[in-house]
Amino acid sequence: MTDNINTKQASGLSKFNLLLIIIIGILVVFIYSEQQRFKKFMFKSLNSINDIQKTVDFSLTTIQQLSDGFMLVEASQKKYLTGIQFTGRIINTQSVNHSDVTFNLSVNGTNKEFTIKKISSGNSTWFNLYVPELSVKNARYAEIRYIRSSISFYTK
Repeated sequence: MTDNINTKQASGLSKFNLLLIIIIGILVVFIYSEQQRFKKFMFKSLNSINDIQKTVDFSLTTIQQLSDGFMLVEASQKKYLTGIQFTGRIINTQSVNHSDVTFNLSVNGTNKEFTIKKISSGNSTWFNLYVPELSVKNARYAEIRYIRSSISFYTK
């Protein structure tokens, strides 16, 4: 009789263990799929924020956020020859010095790269860029994207 009770208890325990394993498996699959969905949501959200920050208004002289630790201030544009002359100061908000800093200005479907020789940490440097065959009415909004640079920093 004792063997019969032990067999029923063992059988009930193994069914309970199987049920627990199935429930845990379902929870693991659910949590994993939610993590993947959350990662996709965050990636899309961060990219849309990043894209918004890259669009600048060349009619404003106030500080405008760029990407990768840079800002634009004193932005302006004026008619020059057959196109537009863009000017402004790029601010390096990082704690490293950048040299041979290359940016891409995209305005009204036209892309043009420009290089600034050096922007020390916490400082700003002027840039002037001429884009031919562009009218003033199409030159107010542009995107400035950081492309590459060499960095240096000091340690004690």
